[in-house]
Amino acid sequence: MLQDARPVTVPRLERLFEAGNLPAGVFCLKAGSIRIGIVADSGHERTIDVVLPGGTFGEASIFKSSEAPVYAQALIQSDLLCISNETILTGIQQWPEMATVFLELACTRINQLLAGMYVCCLRNAHQRVNDFLLKNAQPVGGSRIQGIVSLLVSKSVVASSLNLTPETFSRELHSLSDQGLIKVERALIHVYDLEKLRRQGIA
Repeated sequence: MLQDARPVTVPRLERLFEAGNLPAGVFCLKAGSIRIGIVADSGHERTIDVVLPGGTFGEASIFKSSEAPVYAQALIQSDLLCISNETILTGIQQWPEMATVFLELACTRINQLLAGMYVCCLRNAHQRVNDFLLKNAQPVGGSRIQGIVSLLVSKSVVASSLNLTPETFSRELHSLSDQGLIKVERALIHVYDLEKLRRQGIA
């Protein structure tokens, strides 16, 4: 199938497709970053996911030809491969086990959406930011207490993915910084006490 894949380059901030369009197939990101988002009638936007190199999206269009409920936008110039739905369906007919792969991808998407609903409906702003830091913190050396979070996208995109305004996200980071729990340095967030963040997230 890869020999039939079509290379696509999307300039920074341009959209690969809009909500309401029919996706051309399944996309695999080689380089860059792609925001998957939705727009409300009010114009308010929400980031559903940020796809990083090696990630895929558009799998739902394989089995159901319908308008996409989301848009896909390049946060930086991005290089992708597009495999048409026809090519994939032909491959599934020849190798039925391929269907399992795409069903697993679909299940992963569903679980991500359910997790996002839980965060937005049942967690307050403080808990959402704590959850984000705990989920993305990488240990420093052999420490179980300290970690570091590398922001691969802008703070405004992170805020949108947490269903927060950029101002609220920044305010929560400042609060944690004032408590001595974190230190923000451009795209790096140093976390000094992961255990205390966990306790705050439960409270």
